[in-house]
Amino acid sequence: MPTAKKRINLSVEDSLYHELEELQKLRGAPSLSSIVIELTKEALELQEDLYFAKIAEERANEKEISHKELWK
Repeated sequence: MPTAKKRINLSVEDSLYHELEELQKLRGAPSLSSIVIELTKEALELQEDLYFAKIAEERANEKEISHKELWK
């Protein structure tokens, strides 16, 4: 069936393939592809959280400026 979505071909070890199959069963997912897509989205969200946490930590370590000084 034709699709407008981009494709990515992956080669995985047998152990990872079996883990993905088990996860598919546990989540009741329609396909292995849907599991890989879900996991990829979750991983990207976690990476984004880590990135923004790092920025927040850097900002927290900066010199504090009072509200009054900031709006001068």
